[in-house]
Formats: sequence, structure tokens, C-alpha cells
Amino acid sequence: MKILTLNTWQEQGPWRERWEMIFSGLERYRPDIVAFQEVFNPQWAREVQNRSGFAHLVFAEEPSGLMILSRYPAAEWECLTYETGSPTEPYRRYALFARVETPAGALAFFNTHLSWRLHESAVRQKQMAELLEFVGRKSAGSETAAAGDFNAAPESAEVARILAAGFTDSYAALHPKERGDTWNNENRFAFGHDPLPDRRIDYIFFKNADRILGRHLQTEIIYREADSGGLYASDHFGLLTEFAGL
Repeated sequence: MKILTLNTWQEQGPWRERWEMIFSGLERYRPDIVAFQEVFNPQWAREVQNRSGFAHLVFAEEPSGLMILSRYPAAEWECLTYETGSPTEPYRRYALFARVETPAGALAFFNTHLSWRLHESAVRQKQMAELLEFVGRKSAGSETAAAGDFNAAPESAEVARILAAGFTDSYAALHPKERGDTWNNENRFAFGHDPLPDRRIDYIFFKNADRILGRHLQTEIIYREADSGGLYASDHFGLLTEFAGL
């Protein structure tokens, strides 16, 4: 089982050229489930599904920017609008759930994108609490994965909350001495934003790994290299986690 997450940076910059790099990565990495953030156009979401060959797409009516691609059907899905909003953001934040029916059973899969400003840890902590309540309600103790752009560093109180709830940070588990930055100012698209420090803010967390996920084999930072023309796939790097199950 392979899970991939990437914040795709909306339709910013040379976005069609960037998406060709994303498509190439999907072909190379061959994930079973994908969590994309910042995809707001439903027609483009369907185009991504068609181009990448995934049998199943979960895309909410809410303007969440969240989508899930899966090689297995989603028997149930739901989009949660967080009650906690940032006073500096003129939009809401969301979590997207899909119950993915695999040959080994149902995987509770979550994709989310929390508020981004550095000084808004308190906002993110409340959003994380809402996410964990949502996870508890929808997963019922089953095998669970939660991916996305959490906009919080590994040492943050936000990440401490999800770890305290029994989740494993897939990157930190296998690379405890490495930073693994997914926001990196060497990426010219990241550098063009308001100045933000290099740090890891994108995650794949998992819990209750058993028959579906199985043993955690590897997690790597992906989409981190520019092409020959200096083009990056997004302003973020992505993550790919592989499990021994399925």
C-alpha cells in the first residue's frame, strides 16, 4: 500500500507545466491512494483522475481544495467544515474523509489542510482537535491514515496533539534525525511567498496498522527536484509512504 500527499499550489504560476511533473510522478511512484490539497476546480479534478488512471475520485462540493484519488472504491465519504477559522483568512478550512474498501478491509482515510500563518498555532490546535474528533467518529478504531498540509512543524503543539492520539508520524518514525523539510526556500515557488522558514509541514500519519497497511516500510520526500528548466512541481514538496500490506 502506497499513500502520497502533495499541496498542489492551486492554479498558480505555470500550473499546467507543473502538473505535467505531478502526473509524471504519479506514474513513477504508483500510489494506491493520493491526497491532494489546493485543487478547487471540479473539472480539473476529473481531468486529473482521467489522466492518472485512478478508478475512484472523492471531491467535495464544499470549496475545500481537497481531493482523494484511490485505486479502491470509497464506500462512504464526508467533508467536515472546521468550526475554528482563522481571523486572517477570508475562507474556511476542511477535512475530507473516505472509507476506502480494500480487499483486506476498510481503511479510514483523511485529507486536510490547516491554517497557515506562523503565529496561529492556537487556531491550528483547535482545528486539530476537531479533526481528531472527526477521526474518532468516522474511523471507529479501524486502520486509519491522515494526510495533508498541516502547516505545523514536527515539534509543534499541533503535531503533539495527533501523536498523543496514537498516530505515528510516518516520516519521523524512519528518519528521526532528519528535518525532511517540505517547505523549502530553495524551491523558487516557495521563496516567492511571504518569508517563511524551512520546515516540514506536510505529513502522512497512521494508526492501528494491521492487514491493510501492515508494516511501515518507508517514507520519502518527493517532488523535491526541479526539472532542467528550473521548474518545480509545486511550492511544496510531497510525501510518499509505503506499507507492506496489500
